[in-house]
Amino acid sequence: MKKTLWLCAAVLLIANVLFAAWANGWLQPWGWQPVQPREPQRLQQQLNPQAMQPEPPSPSQ
Repeated sequence: MKKTLWLCAAVLLIANVLFAAWANGWLQPWGWQPVQPREPQRLQQQLNPQAMQPEPPSPSQ
C-alpha cells in the first residue's frame, strides 16, 4: 500500500514537472512547445482602439 501511494505521488510529480516545462517553453529546442494563439489580422482590423473609454457601471434600480 505504501509503495503504491509513493509510486503514484512520484508519477504525479514527474507529470507536473513535464507539464510546467512544456507550458513555459523549456522544451522548445526539441520541438515540444504549446501552440501560440495569435490573430494579427484582427489587430490590423481595429479602428481607433485608443478611442474606447470604459464607463462606470450604472446603479441598479
